[in-house]
Amino acid sequence: MKRLLVLIAALLFTPAMLTSFAEAKTAEGQPAVQDAKAEEAAAYKAWYDANAAKDYPKAMELAKAYMEKYPAGQNVAYLKDKWIPSTRPLLFNQAIAQKNMADMIRIGREVLADNPDNLDYLIAMSIQIRTNELFGSPANFSHAADAAEFTERAMKLIEGGKTPTPNPNSPFDKNKTLAFFHQTLAVVDDHNKNIDKALEHYHHAAGLDAMSPLYFFHVGRLNQEKYLAAAKKYQEMPEADREANPPKPEAKAALDEISTYADGVINAWVRYLGLTADKPTTGDTRSKVEGVVTELYKFRNNNSTDGLAKLIEQNKTSAAPVSMPPPADPPKTTAEQKPEGSATAKPAVKKP
Repeated sequence: MKRLLVLIAALLFTPAMLTSFAEAKTAEGQPAVQDAKAEEAAAYKAWYDANAAKDYPKAMELAKAYMEKYPAGQNVAYLKDKWIPSTRPLLFNQAIAQKNMADMIRIGREVLADNPDNLDYLIAMSIQIRTNELFGSPANFSHAADAAEFTERAMKLIEGGKTPTPNPNSPFDKNKTLAFFHQTLAVVDDHNKNIDKALEHYHHAAGLDAMSPLYFFHVGRLNQEKYLAAAKKYQEMPEADREANPPKPEAKAALDEISTYADGVINAWVRYLGLTADKPTTGDTRSKVEGVVTELYKFRNNNSTDGLAKLIEQNKTSAAPVSMPPPADPPKTTAEQKPEGSATAKPAVKKP
């Protein structure tokens, strides 16, 4: 019996020990919980003080740090859903005002991470990089790839029917906007020596906004570059191949290529000359363009300018470009008509 009483006493003692141990463990954990709450409160106060001081860049970093460290914190919802969305536009506009394209792109990408189809931000970033860098003086292409990306994404949304937030001071014109963006892509491709892609974009721009002389100028300019290259290749062929009768296939193909690009220059630049007939142009650009068009027109029409003045006149007011009729006979290659005569007539005009 005595032994049984000892055993019972031992069994009664064990829960008492466990209870005391549990109480001790709880007491030890309370400071840790309190410390964590104090740390979270301190992190939130650091953000609060920076925001109150209107140091928004610092406050943004502190808000991100708070949300990352305390994803279930009691202030996460406010920061994520209210403060950050309302503060990003302030920082974005601040970067634009300072012409800080790197910060603008960084903030814009944060917005796009939450809303990939935010057309307003895509348009703003495309235009700002274009204005401040691609068309800067001197031009800066350090963010050209970003400009192309934002431009292409904006164009895809617009072509799909999306429109930017209405601006009463600048009504949205879908075709003119897309033409403007095609020009942006053309400038990037031109810089990257991708002439065919640049020419394609300028063709699209001219098709979308047929009353803008600028796009037709660049279509003619790039066609002229290709004409000059084709004429050089033709002149480097053996004279026997060029003068053979009938012409050698290689020489005929080269001359056909020259004629194609010559027509491209003529048709784009007669439109440019028509649209700028009563408008001021940069320097002597228009007179140089007119001289090249005259020379190439004569090359394509057996040394005659018949019909050229009428063609320019028609392009003054026509809603769509009026092109030169195909020549009835292939161009001659006499001393006066050889394509190298036109190859020296490139107008010295500055790219925009």
